Amino acid sequence: LMHTGCFRPLRHTHLEGSTEMKKFLMTAITTVALLPLCATAQADAHSSETTASDMYIGATFGKAKHNLKFSNPATKTLHDADTNSMSLFVGMDLNETFAIEGFYADHGKSTFTGTTDFVKASTMGIAAKAGTDLTDDFRAFVKVGYHSWKSKSDENDDGTDVLYGIGLEYKLSETTAIVTGYDRFTYDNSNVTDMSIGIKYRF
Repeated sequence: LMHTGCFRPLRHTHLEGSTEMKKFLMTAITTVALLPLCATAQADAHSSETTASDMYIGATFGKAKHNLKFSNPATKTLHDADTNSMSLFVGMDLNETFAIEGFYADHGKSTFTGTTDFVKASTMGIAAKAGTDLTDDFRAFVKVGYHSWKSKSDENDDGTDVLYGIGLEYKLSETTAIVTGYDRFTYDNSNVTDMSIGIKYRF
């Protein structure tokens, strides 16, 4: 009964059903033929959208510490060394391991308890970075560089010194990553350490 009930109506509309079937088959064949082309086009479009260049920019924010040398030990006890920091950087990957990076960093203002005295520090410079992939998303790096710094207090000072640091990147996409690091900047016979987190964008 199911066989008769299902197929008997088709016999009365054979020509119409045949025409519709041909249209359906042609549509199906055309769709199947075009699928590889559509997939290739979508892959190419996706690749062009996500392919990043070797150039990148970024910004970080963090906590800096002014590790100053004092001739009077009592002065050191008054010094509140912790402060906020921020930096801007631009860089270029030279290959899969090495990169070069220029930066500007504001290392904030530290104060002295019970006084209006303060120390402000900022710097700009260049660093070489070496990195390696830990996983598909995590990458570790070390860096060393040279920076030109300025400090402001009751007397202004400036100079050029070395810096070094370590860090970790977490890739959010082909163009964007979260970056965190620990850097140590020499300021003459003192130093500033900076722990930071920020964003890195390839363009």
